[in-house]
Amino acid sequence: MGQRMRLLSSLLLIVLTPIALAAQTTEQLDVIDNAGGRIRKVAGGLELSFHLGKRTIRDVDLEIVSQVKNVSVLNLKRTRISDAGLVHIGNMLTLRRLHLEETDITDQGLARLANLQQLEYLNLYGTVITDEGIASLGRLESLSSLYVWQTKITADGIERLQEMLPQTKVITGIDLESIVLPDPDAPTMPPKSILKFIPTTNVSNAPKSGNGENIEIVFENRSKHKVKVVWVGYDGKLKLYGELGAGGTRIQNSYENNTWLILDMKDNPLGYFVCGDERALAVIPE
Repeated sequence: MGQRMRLLSSLLLIVLTPIALAAQTTEQLDVIDNAGGRIRKVAGGLELSFHLGKRTIRDVDLEIVSQVKNVSVLNLKRTRISDAGLVHIGNMLTLRRLHLEETDITDQGLARLANLQQLEYLNLYGTVITDEGIASLGRLESLSSLYVWQTKITADGIERLQEMLPQTKVITGIDLESIVLPDPDAPTMPPKSILKFIPTTNVSNAPKSGNGENIEIVFENRSKHKVKVVWVGYDGKLKLYGELGAGGTRIQNSYENNTWLILDMKDNPLGYFVCGDERALAVIPE
């Protein structure tokens, strides 16, 4: 396969039908494999993810990756890609969701995404994007969610962007309810671990949330009473995410190192969970 095929090393996780897998070339699969990527079938197309392993994919590899057909989700979170790689991503016209958080892209690179007219979700968290990139973002008319948390975009820039894209929700902080696009065709996966329930009668004992990889928590209320599921923010502020009846379950998007506080219906704390690095079960005890 040549030198490019030996540049990177890791494990490819493939959960595709044989027909979908056969549609990709050997060169494409080798690049994804060597980069430690994952390719899987999702509602509306394929998802390519490079954020789960060593994140060794580089700009040059995206030339081959961009030739994979019918990709609707591309996750390059915390990888080494830069503006040079966006040249190739700009040719992936079927993209609906694009994760570029904590990469080295700049305002200049955003202009190369102008042809992604089906793009609905763009995550730029933790990049150096500034107000100069607003004009390029304004061309993405299908955007419904744009994450600019911890970028250099100012309040004035956000206001200008909202004038250009009034239908777009611009998120300047974590919104756990909007991180994952629902995939009705995906199989239900069992939790990989069980989180420890830490009893407390004092809200201040629950630590502030930390950041990490995106995961899911499956809450299971084994108590005989309805409870409240509350996220402890990065600033320590509490945000109610829902109520859970006795015997009920709830699948919740979250992040590694996030803290979830359980309250009774009178807002008395019962205990809390701290997320690990994988999908987990959080049992609220009897």
